[in-house]
Amino acid sequence: INIILTKDNNSYRSFYNALLHEGYRDLAALLQDGIPAISSGNRKSSVDGMTSRAKTILCEGGVPQRPVVFVTRPELVDAIKKKLYCLGSDPGWVTVYGMAGCGKTVLTAEALRDPQLLQDYFPGGVHWISVGKQDKAGLLMKLQTLCSRLEHDSTLSQRTPLNIEEAKDRLRLLMLHKYPR
Repeated sequence: INIILTKDNNSYRSFYNALLHEGYRDLAALLQDGIPAISSGNRKSSVDGMTSRAKTILCEGGVPQRPVVFVTRPELVDAIKKKLYCLGSDPGWVTVYGMAGCGKTVLTAEALRDPQLLQDYFPGGVHWISVGKQDKAGLLMKLQTLCSRLEHDSTLSQRTPLNIEEAKDRLRLLMLHKYPR
């Protein structure tokens, strides 16, 4: 408890929610009086500082929501943000890697919750895809879905790619010409 009290209010709330969802309701009840209040704002959420526009962009792009039990790791989130900010001057990719279950998805999604980052560096939105281990049919479906998402406003109505190579070629051209950032 002493460690949690040295963190921000979100850590306390996350610990409380973890107790509730993991079957420790009696312990959660003891901490209930100390939960920091969440005030409602009309433009930004006081919990995460996000605008409704940023939330819409992330939702439309398929970015995973913050888990119920969330522990903030600002140093790692900031490191990912710095790499993403570098994309403003040099188009490219940011790769986050690590062991399964270490929090890559949660950290990266959290970095994208910065409304200023979205506005300045991802004005066309974000398209989140999880690849992981896939069989060829699953990978083809993910690539077809991504092609469809990226071509949604295109005047050329192209047929769905029929194989992985065709999908990779289509995505390569889309990334080079339509979505260089």
